[in-house]
Amino acid sequence: MSQTSLQKSLMWEKTQRLSKIIITMVLLGICLVSTVNAIGVGPMELPIDVEKGAETSFYKQIKVWNSLERPVHVKASISGSIAPFVTLEPEEFDLAAGPGMSSEKPSPSQYVKVIFSIPRGIAESQYSGVITFTESPSQGGNLATAVALDVVIKLNIGSMAKAEFPLYITALTVILTIVLISSIVLVMVRRF
Repeated sequence: MSQTSLQKSLMWEKTQRLSKIIITMVLLGICLVSTVNAIGVGPMELPIDVEKGAETSFYKQIKVWNSLERPVHVKASISGSIAPFVTLEPEEFDLAAGPGMSSEKPSPSQYVKVIFSIPRGIAESQYSGVITFTESPSQGGNLATAVALDVVIKLNIGSMAKAEFPLYITALTVILTIVLISSIVLVMVRRF
């Protein structure tokens, strides 16, 4: 095999490898773009503290919006230990087509009322759960993958409602206390 034919063969192999890489990147890009959420929710977390004893009812609101240029149907569901104390209104609704992801115009939105009904005799504890908003194309819309977004709820009842410090803050407080006491002892020892 001559030198030029070997160079051509190597060049052909490099071109084929480069073509495969480019095709893979394009396909990956298409997959990533097609998984963009049509809906958004906020806030993403609802921490709630309630004193133990009295029966109480209250509500919070979560805003759900559609950014894409197609209408969507949204279903809301609740799961976790919080479920017996929460009702969602509405549980299902349609959102009109949005202005597009890059538009600065406001997106169509819907507020979902999260109603909490805490009974008088509930145990002092921390209850948690998730509200899942699942989006699917509304009737007559194009076929697309369903997207689900979660809002985390943490309900603290009674003494559980007091602030809980992360372990590293507690450890840091203990270390600083030890250093402070050691410093005081060193100063006292040096004086005597």
